[in-house]
Amino acid sequence: MKRYGWILALIFLLAAKGVGILPQAREPEERKLVTALAVDGGEEIRVTAVTGVRVTEEEEAELLTGEGASLAQACRSLRGRSARRPYLGQTEQLLLGEGQDLRAALDFVLSDRELRLDTLLYIVRGPAGEALAASMEKVAGETGGEDPRGRTVGEILPRLAQKEYTLAPALAAGEGGALEPAGWAVLSPDGVEGYFEGEAALGAALLAGLGTEQVVTLPFGAVELLSVQTWMVDGALHCILTARVVEGIAKTEELEDWGKECLELALASDWDCWGLDQEEKLLRPLRWGQEEIPPSGLEIIVRGKLVEP
Repeated sequence: MKRYGWILALIFLLAAKGVGILPQAREPEERKLVTALAVDGGEEIRVTAVTGVRVTEEEEAELLTGEGASLAQACRSLRGRSARRPYLGQTEQLLLGEGQDLRAALDFVLSDRELRLDTLLYIVRGPAGEALAASMEKVAGETGGEDPRGRTVGEILPRLAQKEYTLAPALAAGEGGALEPAGWAVLSPDGVEGYFEGEAALGAALLAGLGTEQVVTLPFGAVELLSVQTWMVDGALHCILTARVVEGIAKTEELEDWGKECLELALASDWDCWGLDQEEKLLRPLRWGQEEIPPSGLEIIVRGKLVEP
């Protein structure tokens, strides 16, 4: 009899679902896929979201907003303002406006059931929501994961957990209010400590192994960087820059001088965002327990290589 009881119960459940008595599962196409989320505000948190565009559905990007006493509440408010529930599981970019609580934002990513650790984190110099709104069409059609400067929450968290400095790309509103690169933000467990700008930002990028494919103007010409190699040994920072001449008669010495100046500016603040001291200790275990060498005290040795066009 028990077997027949289970069969009858199953028949009832299937019939109930068919006539709509039971709640229906939410199909993926019923959701609005958020691709970028900006956070602003003080006591009242404001979030601005841009939805993605699915070409097969002939969709258009949509701008959604929400407010709340916390980031979680603001996102729940955001979800209540669309006919289809906004889904944060496809969010590629998390943008924190100036003055936002970094720790609260990272805690939200860790506790939220949708946001992922491979979400890219950006620090916006100024209101993030306004700049995101001005960049809506571009952001909706781009893939944030292709950004060479991109740093995911999962990459940033380990450094902060070790009470170390780390980098996140900075953005700012440019001409027309749209988002543009604005150097690097220096993060610590306490929040944003400062920024690398201009040539210091270029030096920070070189230390991170970035900066290739950019054109550098030198006194007697211009070169395109092809590769960057940096390493620590015996208390000195070594860097090899390989480039090809694209204009004029640029010289190797000019490339070396440019690279050294950029690196010196990046290290002058003593923010070790790259784990240089840890790298030195791993290569020289006898240094464990010795006094750390501040970044500004490192000897910098740059070698340049120019290849044929």
